[in-house]
Amino acid sequence: MKLSALEYFCCPQCRAPDLELREKSPRDTVDEIVEGLLVCGRCSASFRIRGGIPRFVANEEYAGSFGFQWNQFRRTQLDSHTGLPLSANRLFQGTQWPRTMNGSLILEAGSGAGRFTEILLRAGATVFSFDLSNAVDANGENNGRMSNLNLFQASIYEIPVREGVFDRVLCYGVLQHTPDPARSFLTLARFLKPGGEIAADVYARNLRSVVGWKYILRPFTTRMPKDRLFRWVRGAVGILLPTAILLRRIGGRWGARLMPILQYSHWGLPYELNREWATLDTFDMYSPAHDHPQSLAEVRRWFESAGLEDAVVKYGPNGVVARGRRPLRPTDSDTGRREDVTVRSALA
Repeated sequence: MKLSALEYFCCPQCRAPDLELREKSPRDTVDEIVEGLLVCGRCSASFRIRGGIPRFVANEEYAGSFGFQWNQFRRTQLDSHTGLPLSANRLFQGTQWPRTMNGSLILEAGSGAGRFTEILLRAGATVFSFDLSNAVDANGENNGRMSNLNLFQASIYEIPVREGVFDRVLCYGVLQHTPDPARSFLTLARFLKPGGEIAADVYARNLRSVVGWKYILRPFTTRMPKDRLFRWVRGAVGILLPTAILLRRIGGRWGARLMPILQYSHWGLPYELNREWATLDTFDMYSPAHDHPQSLAEVRRWFESAGLEDAVVKYGPNGVVARGRRPLRPTDSDTGRREDVTVRSALA
């Protein structure tokens, strides 16, 4: 953890900004804290720093499968590993953000192993990136050497940084896997400064998305121990991948849906790398505790309830992709709108 990050961190429980650093390790340097303790001056809550990463949660809660998969496949989806701009293209096409963002302060929610963290850091932004799971350790292995990264482990519902200060907020591949996607999005919107931009995506809820193997098998796979499910997925991919590639070549997207695994030969991935991605994403399809796809109308309501303007909500490669902006001046009561969508979400 960088000492400069203390300027932005706050207590996730009482929101007090005065976290005090205690119990420094002999391995600490002037700029980097490897091991230590953060203590809130108001409520006395304490949070460990382990491996250079502040830990604001006691456990992974519902996100254990993600910690498992991202530490198994730490480098699989990094553009620096594939040699292809897959993550960069998804990020910049979906967000419409510039490819150079020197001086921008970005909050990244649910970073996983850091496929998008890598791109944001290369763009020159100062990034505060977090995940609920111990995937933060994989991200630290991948990107921790970068001086513009501030990594921490936290819940999306109790983000331990100051509100209203970030130029941009990114949440890709995450919202559908939280217990309440609407509440998750509205929480993130609070961290934008006036004029700041948020970009998010979520699985789409439509006929095409719900007709397939995933929602047939998930009632069984989510009950399996993670290591057993992983062995099942790895074996299935090893057997079915050649057929899945052939069906994709013959029948396109619909041909690919005939198989209970994912594969990406159409992206130009060589066979071994395709098998690595197929194993990772098939496990990702069947293992998460939560999977809550959303309609276009529902996502548009999130933006309205958050008081965001210039909203663009449309279908994209991974479902619904959306972006919007915090007005320079508030035009309505953000609190009232947030409460309204939270109530509707709870009743849904």
